[in-house]
Amino acid sequence: MTDPRIEAAVLFAGSFVPRVTFEEARRVTVPLHVLLQWDDEGNDREASLALFDAFASPDKSLHAHMGGHTGVPASAAEAAAGFFRRRLTKA
Repeated sequence: MTDPRIEAAVLFAGSFVPRVTFEEARRVTVPLHVLLQWDDEGNDREASLALFDAFASPDKSLHAHMGGHTGVPASAAEAAAGFFRRRLTKA
């Protein structure tokens, strides 16, 4: 990642993904937690998966849940918060 202040990121995958976004993703190396709603009617699943693959981070995880855009389970927020706690808490 080009900004040293960013130590980890959570991303909700989806929507239109411009080509430049794929190019920028190849520079992202911070730990990454990506949420994907598998049946999101407004987002292209294949584009979301391709974007996930494009991220250069060696520490990345994809969390897919069944359901549409508004069907994000409460556990998804808890998982994202846990990701940040594990990555940002100094030992």
